[in-house]
Amino acid sequence: MKNASSSASPMISASNSLIPHILVVDDDPVLRDLLVQFYSRSGYTAVSVASGEEALALVEKGNIDFVVTDIQLPGINGTELIANMKENFPDVPVMAITGYSDVDIVIDVLKNGACDFIIKPFNLASVQESTRIALEKTQIDMEMRHLRRSLKEGYQFGGMLSKTSEMHRIFEIIRAVAPTEMTVSIEGETGTGKELLASDLHSHSSRRNKPFVTINCAGFPESLLESELFGYERGAFTGAFQSKAGKIELADGGTLFLDEIESMSLVMQGKLLRVLEDQHVQRLGGHSSIHVDMRVITATNVPLKELVAAGKMRSDFYYRVNVIPIHLIPLRQRKADIPLLTHHFLRRHPVARQKGVKSVSKKALRLLLEYSWPGNIRELQNVLERAIVLNGGQTIQYVDLPGGTHEDALDSSAGDVSVPLKQWLVEKEKQYLAQKLNDLGGNVALTAKSCRIGVRTLSRKMNQYGLDKAVFKQRGSVHELSKPYLPNRSSLSQL
Repeated sequence: MKNASSSASPMISASNSLIPHILVVDDDPVLRDLLVQFYSRSGYTAVSVASGEEALALVEKGNIDFVVTDIQLPGINGTELIANMKENFPDVPVMAITGYSDVDIVIDVLKNGACDFIIKPFNLASVQESTRIALEKTQIDMEMRHLRRSLKEGYQFGGMLSKTSEMHRIFEIIRAVAPTEMTVSIEGETGTGKELLASDLHSHSSRRNKPFVTINCAGFPESLLESELFGYERGAFTGAFQSKAGKIELADGGTLFLDEIESMSLVMQGKLLRVLEDQHVQRLGGHSSIHVDMRVITATNVPLKELVAAGKMRSDFYYRVNVIPIHLIPLRQRKADIPLLTHHFLRRHPVARQKGVKSVSKKALRLLLEYSWPGNIRELQNVLERAIVLNGGQTIQYVDLPGGTHEDALDSSAGDVSVPLKQWLVEKEKQYLAQKLNDLGGNVALTAKSCRIGVRTLSRKMNQYGLDKAVFKQRGSVHELSKPYLPNRSSLSQL
């Protein structure tokens, strides 16, 4: 047998600190030990347990990237474990090991969520190849898990997510300032997540159980902005039929977030400055002041220093609100985060979950990475939301970007717009079925089950497209079942 460890290598090299964590589940201590040693010598991190219950407890901790399990287990059997994993940990691929050659058993395993299977006795090369393929398909999921593990060490703040050193430094600043009472000024372009940051600051402060009150200063003319902020008494002006508390009053005990503060007039800045210094507010038309205890967070699209220099912001107001400045960098300067942000959005979007949209194709991702994103994260979300609606299947195959940038990301042949749609679809279906047959070694029954179509339908389409199952059998499936091999301790020592 070829030295398996010589060609085995993790999908992610050690150089970028993403070593896949593999869990072996088998009640046979000999086989369990052999597989752990094989994976370890192949460059992976491997651990093992003897039962499905132990496996679920370990996976729940978020440290496992791939599971290989025997079907026959004490307690929860392998099929039940796979079904549980599919429901609760769908981003962790599971490969089944079975000692049965019954096709019904294999189909049941795949139906319950296994990404692949191998039949005893097996070849270690089969295990290696199946593992590699599964990890490549779930690379973004694995990056997310590894990132979350590193984030626990100080590189995450609330709902904000990043793998860049620039954002990590920002996280460290806001992690330190969140528990304090200091006023924070957030600068950043539209769509960079300023309100999310403000909300996270509030939720990590001692005021987390009190109100988080927001107001967009650019959304009101000056007269209305004053009544929104300060509130008013009945009869204070025409139309004031009843008294109303303002945003400042409502924020008592909590946090007041003033977005787009650059639009606030000099007069309004002076009135608000008086409230911030005296901690008292008086409603319009009122005769008594109300004490308020609030923390203030501001956000701006324009650097505040430029406003002061241009005479559009009072210097005393500037020094009062700019105690702790935080500058959010635009998405074009943190493009390494685009795959993570994309995956995170797809996992949380209700329509994506409903349609089963889980990933973005390589060509579509390339377009996302090449685009300049003037609208930043908000624009990325809009593009993805549109793609979720317009695409079919579990993978987004194309994205429609502003400026006419639109690309089909299935195949280079899809760029020929002269091809009729019907012909194009036929070619795509042929390629899809050929790939499935190749992956499953020409097994028609398993391919039909994997494609979720009937065996007769698949056979008819194979005849239509000239797909001969014998050709795919000759190529050999990834399982290499034609070369059975059950490793033992002596053979492993030679790997």
